Amino acid sequence: MLIDSHAHTTDAHFDTDRQEVLNRAFNSGLKYILEVGCEPTLWDKVAELSKQEKIYSMFGLHPQDADKFNEELFNKLKSLLSDKKCVAVGEIGLDYHYEGYDKQLQKELFVKQINLALEINKPICVHCRDAYDDMVEIFKTFKQLPKGVIHCFSGSYEQAKVVVDMGFLIGIDGPCTYPKSNKLKRVIENVPLDKILVETDCPYLAPQLYRGTRNEPSYVVEVAKKIAEVKCVPFEDVCNITTNNTIKLYNLENS
Repeated sequence: MLIDSHAHTTDAHFDTDRQEVLNRAFNSGLKYILEVGCEPTLWDKVAELSKQEKIYSMFGLHPQDADKFNEELFNKLKSLLSDKKCVAVGEIGLDYHYEGYDKQLQKELFVKQINLALEINKPICVHCRDAYDDMVEIFKTFKQLPKGVIHCFSGSYEQAKVVVDMGFLIGIDGPCTYPKSNKLKRVIENVPLDKILVETDCPYLAPQLYRGTRNEPSYVVEVAKKIAEVKCVPFEDVCNITTNNTIKLYNLENS
């Protein structure tokens, strides 16, 4: 039994068959889906979806939307985070991939949302793209950090070790199944299984078997299979341990 610890099924890619996708996931054996609301226009949709059994939510403001931040939005975020089905602040972080970003604005928003997570005692789900060094420097400014995961990890093993030593878990997604993903496979090989979560980040990053098509939560099994293969451990161990990791990080059994 697996958990898709990071999904975006409220995305428009699922507007024609969302419930069928969710049913397919749970019929395939998924225990829970964690639906991520990181775009303000979708926050209400995520909150409504999480009313369903076996679906939990998290809310945050994505770094690519840092310029949308205002106090009214921040107050709404705080209200959403108080929902009993909301388990984390996320996804939040830094993204320097596309031109036109405001690095300082992203950093300020990231710090503000980390502080909010500390205030309400919830973990964080971190998005980091082409910004690893700045992310770590921000973490170092905190005397205490929330629990959390570096979602869709794309760095090196050496970088993974730094954040794992800081107390974070590593989120592994569909790219681990790609033929040329040697750097990510080295991360999987060397990071302990009790520090790993499995994710889809659907509708993006479909595993190799479905590459080029819309990703969906049931495909998380392909990620777990690849982890088992790379680590030379039974598939059942990957399922059990990553599921327990997710439950423990997000306190799911008590939500």
